Amino acid sequence: MIDKRSHGMETAALVLALISISTCTCIYLSIPLGALAVMFALLSKGGETTLNSKSKLALCLGIAGMVLTALLYTFSFLTLLREYGSLQGIVDAYTQMTGIDYNELIEEMYSTY
Repeated sequence: MIDKRSHGMETAALVLALISISTCTCIYLSIPLGALAVMFALLSKGGETTLNSKSKLALCLGIAGMVLTALLYTFSFLTLLREYGSLQGIVDAYTQMTGIDYNELIEEMYSTY
């Protein structure tokens, strides 16, 4: 019987999943790489009906990377809300820390010259 699995896809999925887990504090890197790892892991089975162990590991790690990133950012946002009371409190604290008024920044961004 011929094995129709793609071993290159398995390896790519595993590498992307490991990078996704290790960069879980960077949402712009972790989420897309985790999604790619899941897709590559699922595509690696080719014409076969089951995933092998390397693909299963990549699938689990890719999902774990995305979930860990989502939980980390959700927890951080909820901590900020608890600390400052509301979104307006967060904006006010940002204004005090940086000296940049959020409303003025928005007006500058959308003003026509």
